[in-house]
Amino acid sequence: MSTLFKASLLLGCLLWQSTGLASDTGWLTSPQNDHAKVRLQADRSAPDQTRILLEVALESGWKTYWRSPGEGGIAPQILWEQPVGNFQWHWPTPRPFEVAGLSTQGYQQQV
Repeated sequence: MSTLFKASLLLGCLLWQSTGLASDTGWLTSPQNDHAKVRLQADRSAPDQTRILLEVALESGWKTYWRSPGEGGIAPQILWEQPVGNFQWHWPTPRPFEVAGLSTQGYQQQV
């Protein structure tokens, strides 16, 4: 009986822990942009909201721009197929760099 109780307790703890973990799409790539991969992670740990993290990994030498890219870049766009309710974007702090002598802001490697 003691073994059954311990196994049930362990299973309950594992199930309780997994409710706070993020759902993950896994890494996604596009044939047109094989130098970059992206994934979405949904965090439902707060009962009244869902936060979604968009993670981008870039091959060496590639970059992506910030929401205000500066003189030499193009701001990223995300197009949803379904209408999205009220949401707010949060951007990590970009770093400045130059492209063909123009100042720009963005990210390299992973963001």
